[in-house]
Amino acid sequence: MLQAKEVNNGLPIRRWFVHVGMWFALALLLLSLYGRWLIDATPGALRPAWYVFGPFLWLTDFLNLVLFSQFWFFFLCTVGLSVCGLLMFWGGWRARIVSALILGLVLASPFAITQIYGQYTLRTVVSAPGYEINWLTQPKGRFSSAFKSAQREHDVTGCRYRIHGWSKNNRLYFGSHCRNDLWMYDAQERGNPRRIQRLPRGFESVSAVKTWQVRHSGQGGISVTKVVEESESKDGRTKAFVVQDSFYGPFDVLIMWRGTLD
Repeated sequence: MLQAKEVNNGLPIRRWFVHVGMWFALALLLLSLYGRWLIDATPGALRPAWYVFGPFLWLTDFLNLVLFSQFWFFFLCTVGLSVCGLLMFWGGWRARIVSALILGLVLASPFAITQIYGQYTLRTVVSAPGYEINWLTQPKGRFSSAFKSAQREHDVTGCRYRIHGWSKNNRLYFGSHCRNDLWMYDAQERGNPRRIQRLPRGFESVSAVKTWQVRHSGQGGISVTKVVEESESKDGRTKAFVVQDSFYGPFDVLIMWRGTLD
């Protein structure tokens, strides 16, 4: 009987730690989702008060877990919604009210992302006179575009692209590290890249893929913050680039040609 009493007395303590941990996790999730907006909305004279949070402010910048990828964004939001549901079920009326407010903020976060960060554009990409550019990795949809804009603002690289090379018939093959995607772009058609399952049998690039650690803007007909990789087609009329619009932001794939391909 005495042992059972000790076990029962320990249950409220463990439950208290669980509840505190859940509230703490929700606070971190909200800071990751809305922290940058809250800081920007705070009057300048009061912003130093945010430093009370110390290292947790990193969650509004390059350690923002919800911006690593769209998968992590929706996964962590789903976890947050589940935690809110548990607190509403276990807690009193005050906990239910606060949980309901947090639940609403989490549900609204995809819409909030589009309003806070706006649409993603390549702000530093400029082609030299006589050159044209096709942006192969332009995000589709308002949320995807705003999400990539948020990654740039928070110095999150997101999905890393790499060039596999050109085929003899001027087709570019490139992929990504995030989901092991593989794409093919036909420079003759000038359309959108097509997702493929695998590289052609026996594929070998007919052109070298140059990797740049430090590259000055304006070389090769394109000016941009950073060029990561580049490769030229066999006929010499088209170039492919992996670029970053900011030094620590997302990657993009661009196609550039001089004049017309017709």
